[in-house]
Amino acid sequence: MRKLFTLGFIFIGLSLMGQVDDDIHYYTDSDVNKSRFNLALNLNPYYTDMRLINSDASNSLFNTYSEEFKATGSFKLDYGLDLFYEIGPSFHLGIGIVRAHGGYTWQDVVLDTLNPSFLADNEVDITMFSIPIKVNFTTRISDVFSLEVVPMVEMNFLDQYNGKISYNGNTNAPADSTFNLNNDLTKLNWSVGIALGGTYWVSSEFGIFARGSVRYLLNDIVDPDGYSWPRETLLNFGLNTGVRIRF
Repeated sequence: MRKLFTLGFIFIGLSLMGQVDDDIHYYTDSDVNKSRFNLALNLNPYYTDMRLINSDASNSLFNTYSEEFKATGSFKLDYGLDLFYEIGPSFHLGIGIVRAHGGYTWQDVVLDTLNPSFLADNEVDITMFSIPIKVNFTTRISDVFSLEVVPMVEMNFLDQYNGKISYNGNTNAPADSTFNLNNDLTKLNWSVGIALGGTYWVSSEFGIFARGSVRYLLNDIVDPDGYSWPRETLLNFGLNTGVRIRF
C-alpha cells in the first residue's frame, strides 16, 4: 500500500510538471496613456448680430444712415478644431483654426433722400478664418463629467463682406442689387469670448462637450481709413459643441 501511495505522488508531480506555464503580466502606471495632448473638433451653432462701435452710424455712403435703423441678426454655423495641451489637471492651453461667419440685416434703410419712400433692406453676410487661443479651466465633478470655463482671444482674418439690397417689391423702386466690400475690410481683427459648460467622458480617451458661449468682435469690420462706412462689428451668442480626443 505504501508503494501505491508513493507511485501516486510521483505521478501527480510529473503531471503538474507537464502543464504549460502561463505568463504572468504585471501592469504598471507606465502602461497607462499619459499623453497631455487632446484634439477638439468643434461645431458651433449661434445667433450673430450687428453692433455699432461708439454708436457711430453717420460715417456712411447711405445718405440718411441713422442709429435708429434696426438690424436683425441671423443664425450661423462655425466649424474648426483646437489642439489642447494639459499643463495640469485643471489648466489646459489650446490653439485652433475656425471657419467663422457673421450675418445681419439692416431694415428699412433710406438709400436716396430724393425718394425717401424707397425703403430697402441691406442683408449682410461676412466670412473669416479665425485662430482662437483658449484657456480651459476644468474641474472634475465625477468620473465621467468635467465642468469647464473657457475664456479665449481670437485673431480674425476677414475675407468676404457681401451685401444684398432688397426693396421688397416697392412700386417704382430700383431693382434689387448686390455688392461686396472684400477689398475694404479690416484684414486682422481681434475678438474676445468665453464659453461655459462641460465634457462628458465616454472613455478616458473620448469625450463629448457642450458649452454656452458669447463672442464680441473688437474692431471695425470695414477699415475706417479705407472706406466710408458705418463702424459695424459682430456680437455672437450660441453653443460650442463637439468631441474631444486624447492621443
